[in-house]
Amino acid sequence: MFFFDDLYRISSIQQAFKNVCLDKMLSDGYFNMSVYILGKIKKEDIRRRLIHIKSRFAVLYDGAYPTEDTALEMWCQKLGYYQDRDDFNLYKQTYDESSAIVNWIYQAFKNSAAREKFTMDLHNHVEMFQDIRRNICFSQGVVYNKAKVEIHFLSSLSEVNDLISSLTLKKGQLFFRGHANPNYILEPSVMRSKSLEQNESRMYHELIINCPDDFDKCHTHLEKLVEMQHYGLPTRLLDITRNPLVALYFACENQTETYGELVLISADNDEIKYPQSDTVSVLASLPVFPYEVQKKFCRLAEDKTIDNDKFNLEIERLVHEIRLEKPAFQPEINKSDLLNNYIVYALKNNKRIIKQDGAFILCGLRNSSHSLEEFRYMDNKKKVIVLISHKRRLLKQLEAFSINRATLFPEIECVSEYIKEKYSNV
Repeated sequence: MFFFDDLYRISSIQQAFKNVCLDKMLSDGYFNMSVYILGKIKKEDIRRRLIHIKSRFAVLYDGAYPTEDTALEMWCQKLGYYQDRDDFNLYKQTYDESSAIVNWIYQAFKNSAAREKFTMDLHNHVEMFQDIRRNICFSQGVVYNKAKVEIHFLSSLSEVNDLISSLTLKKGQLFFRGHANPNYILEPSVMRSKSLEQNESRMYHELIINCPDDFDKCHTHLEKLVEMQHYGLPTRLLDITRNPLVALYFACENQTETYGELVLISADNDEIKYPQSDTVSVLASLPVFPYEVQKKFCRLAEDKTIDNDKFNLEIERLVHEIRLEKPAFQPEINKSDLLNNYIVYALKNNKRIIKQDGAFILCGLRNSSHSLEEFRYMDNKKKVIVLISHKRRLLKQLEAFSINRATLFPEIECVSEYIKEKYSNV
């Protein structure tokens, strides 16, 4: 790994590998590098995306890819070496930027066999993997911790059906979510960047102010969050479904060059709430408050020296907000509820939720000990990870069951687009 040693001292390259795979291994126990090993990402597509977001890393995709011998020199010529360190903490890479940097490094190898060897050797180079090295395995481009996860590679509806039929659930409910890329972290959109999280309240209020008519029929904070989620505003809701075929569609609908993931989500009955639940009202009210106030609530909830009675006195503003929605609400908020995450059944009050058999994970205040990974289905104390290949073939199989974009997104503009694409290729 001598070629990589000097490159890895560059902070932007460290950050890129951290974003793409290293954090994923530590939090989830696996990461997928098959798309980089096989060189399936089109160079011009990456360059176009980088230019669109005005990324400084777009220059990496001007001209030829590097070789192992020239990679460090080319990086320094295009971006410099030392100045990159100076603004490491000021410049936060997007996932697309990190992926582009990792892909650029992988392209320095002559072929997929060399890239595969580099991937297998990568964990020996990274100090943060020291405690788990003996458990790290490699299969079909995926690196995983065999002590933590069990990997299934599936490529047909029958294989998916057989796996789901084999799962044993002693209590509670099984839900599903589809990820187009297995390297996605299981978290709500508003928590995927610090700036979004810090501006959650501003986004919430500004959308209501600018589009008041769209919220006329929303009587609760949860209903407002669902409406915002529907139109793409980042929220503390994470979409899930009770229908595995729906989740499978979302795992396959794009990024056909890489695996999709069918996320298996298991919840005990006490972790599942109805929309009218007081706990749901508490968590759904959080976006009303500025980030600094939310952090204060979090500190109070984590403080073991404060009992629930004193806690409810300290968060009087939150209680007042909930009473605007529920006048009979009693100031009896459980401290742990503010930190926990819950699955919420969705009101069947719009066509999209009905068609997708949708539900949500409603997230409390960010707390490292309460990761959404806790909802992953487990067997023999290992998370069961389902990776999906042959996406185009699976989409055709799903079409036979009327699972497609037109049925899952029944709004007229989505149906029109589906019909247009359907007959454009006849």
